Amino acid sequence: MDLALALGITELEIRTAWGANAVMLGDDRLRRLRGMAEERGLRVAALASPLWKWCRPQARPGPVDSFGFPTRVARSERLGWVERAVQAALALGAPVVRVFSHLRVEPDLTEHLVGDPLLAKALEVADAAGVRLLLENEPVCTVAHADELLEVLGRYHATGLGLWLDVANLHEVGQATPQVVGSLAPYVEYVHVKDYRPAADGGRVFCTAGTGCVPYRQLLPLLRAVRPALPYALETHIRDAPADALTAGAAFLRATLPGGLA
Repeated sequence: MDLALALGITELEIRTAWGANAVMLGDDRLRRLRGMAEERGLRVAALASPLWKWCRPQARPGPVDSFGFPTRVARSERLGWVERAVQAALALGAPVVRVFSHLRVEPDLTEHLVGDPLLAKALEVADAAGVRLLLENEPVCTVAHADELLEVLGRYHATGLGLWLDVANLHEVGQATPQVVGSLAPYVEYVHVKDYRPAADGGRVFCTAGTGCVPYRQLLPLLRAVRPALPYALETHIRDAPADALTAGAAFLRATLPGGLA
């Protein structure tokens, strides 16, 4: 929070605090977290929840970064987590909550978002609370490519589902192009910005935004032209000197986005 203040950033995305996933924090800690932000003149812009980054208990998910939240969740428990995430968003004053689209696991156990009755119920719960659910494109989940995103959003956008666009994740699946971003732009309500370089073992090495392989200089001005009021959130995946990376990332965004970064 103090770094955000020093960088002239006025809004926060909350994912974890005190070593725990935010949706697993008690109400007292959520109120304390909001109070700490408000004392600094900061607003919580979004709750980066882990909803739908899960599979059935009998499935075997691969490595998943779930930030302290279980990846195997029984169907009987899921509505409770949805309600808890919405309550956490209200406690924090966050207007939007991130969701995913089920983990890709064994073919016979993989679940799908289209037609999931929990999604329809969750959209009702969120709407009643005045909160919006935004779907992030995530390569380890079932909705990662443009055609999958457009199918889900085409069906559920009218009932309150928007897009939490992660440009680097789109690049990872080979679709970070002007054409794809243009097709998704009408649904985008929030943008994640992180960057990486390909590793020798086929993985990724996260780096400061603007120094990796994600084509932000081409795509961000295009996105800003179509959707001028979008929030852009710097992700904190860099473990070595994260404050330096965020400082440089904020400078990159201000230089790259037409009109600068608020």
